[in-house]
Amino acid sequence: MPVITLQLGQCGNQLGSSFFGALATEFSSYDYGTEAVHEYYRPGEGATYTARAVLIDMEPKVVAGARSAAASSGSWWRYPASGYLVQQSGSGNNWAQGFHGYGPSVRDAALELVRREVEAADSLTGFLLLQSMAGGTGAGLGTYVAEALRDEYHSSFVTNCCVWPYESGEVIVQPYNTLFTLSHLADVSDGIILLENEALHRTAARGLGIARPSFGDMNGIAARALSSVLLPSQPRGPYANGSHSPAPAGAPSHHARGGPGSVPGSVPGTPGSGSGVQLPALRRNSSSSGNRAGEADSGLYGRLRQMLVTGSVLEEGMDWSVTPRSPGAGQGGGGTTTAGSAPAGGPPAGSPAMGGGGAAAVGVPRVNRAVANWLVLRGQGAADVDVAEFADPALTAPWAVDPLAVSQCGARFGRCLMAASLLSNDRRCVGPIQRMQEKAYGMLESRAFVHQYEKYGMSVSDFQACFARIEDIAQRYGIVTVPLAAAAARDPEGLALRPEAGPACELARQRRREAYSHVFGALRAVMTGEGAVGAGAGGAAAAAGGGGGGSAALSPAERSAFKNALLK
Repeated sequence: MPVITLQLGQCGNQLGSSFFGALATEFSSYDYGTEAVHEYYRPGEGATYTARAVLIDMEPKVVAGARSAAASSGSWWRYPASGYLVQQSGSGNNWAQGFHGYGPSVRDAALELVRREVEAADSLTGFLLLQSMAGGTGAGLGTYVAEALRDEYHSSFVTNCCVWPYESGEVIVQPYNTLFTLSHLADVSDGIILLENEALHRTAARGLGIARPSFGDMNGIAARALSSVLLPSQPRGPYANGSHSPAPAGAPSHHARGGPGSVPGSVPGTPGSGSGVQLPALRRNSSSSGNRAGEADSGLYGRLRQMLVTGSVLEEGMDWSVTPRSPGAGQGGGGTTTAGSAPAGGPPAGSPAMGGGGAAAVGVPRVNRAVANWLVLRGQGAADVDVAEFADPALTAPWAVDPLAVSQCGARFGRCLMAASLLSNDRRCVGPIQRMQEKAYGMLESRAFVHQYEKYGMSVSDFQACFARIEDIAQRYGIVTVPLAAAAARDPEGLALRPEAGPACELARQRRREAYSHVFGALRAVMTGEGAVGAGAGGAAAAAGGGGGGSAALSPAERSAFKNALLK
């Protein structure tokens, strides 16, 4: 079913140009079928196709460049002749100017361009928005357009692919712009994919050996990673031969297949979030190891799994001693990890993700844990390989509804014999969000640049509401590991995570109920002051281990300390 892509601002248009180019390369290399091509392109004049895209920027140069590059590339696709909206002056890297200034004035024109593309499609799946988070047009106007699409097309999905800025700083007001974008999109988007410039740069430099990576190099890496999950694939199970459950000894496995081009609908959203917002990290790994397919197969998926466990997107520097059950796995504590990408022999593959730089990332758990994962396998053996290691319950929160979806396609991706992509909704995003918020708090405390936003009707209360929403998002990811801290204390054998453990199944369920009862009872006391939970720094341990033997309710200061202990 067709997907309409909106390229917003300079970054969004440059990324979109690379994205459609990457899709065209893959469609030219392998016959995915006409239906698959029509998801992103519609028939044009002669033998050419037209991208199902709308290009929006408040300066004409980048849009003109993207359209010209597509027309002169010699490829079989073009941008729509009149599917673009430009102005003659930019948004000055001011989120408020893009959202409150340009947004209302271009709303009708933008929605008219979208309507034309919708009417040119037989049906509509939804929208993919490509945008930056640091500037004014992509961030501010892009957020306004996302809200307008949600209002106009209630039943269609809206997915935002957002580029997270360099932490060293691209724009002086990027902490404000980034947090405003994230806080608003969290309420309207069905999914937010965060691609971090820092990780893209490291992928280009270390994975591809590019001495001075350009934005074009980084956009190419991001585009290939996106296309690796958005190209057609068929659902399958994680076990051998695509089975959804382990086969009994000696019994044949049955391969479950879906229709051509079918993919899982989405990765489950943020814990406790009513809006269903997702903040996934996107990791890729690939191999072109020719004749040694079995060895490459084992190493490829093992490396990708370890990237998930450590929250990494570069194999270089990844800590192989860390396992899902390492100390601190259920507490969000321990050491820290780096992020980047991991090539696996042959043509290196980029892996944009939400991650940090070369040094240890502050505030990121040593052992990563996910709400849900979507694993996409391509190339040799994709339909039959056993990837049960990704179904390990220790990789995800124990209350996750659908912790793992797997899909496959037998076509090679690029020049790789095998390729695997992992879209992971995990806690890796919390560290960068918190670091960005620390900078924004410092700026707001001195009222730095606030007057630039006040010119467009915003006030300090808008900043405070935004920061509160961001804190809520970060804390929701914090609860991914809170129940596990209690389970570790109440259930040292780990039976609560292995309900299939034969005769111990009922004991596992009982211990899970006990562990969760203590945690949620403690949380209730924290929020209301009711009951006796114990005091001081030992409160969290007492609650997790069945404590709570104190006789008096916590004081406000103690409740605050206990709440912070649980969330951290």
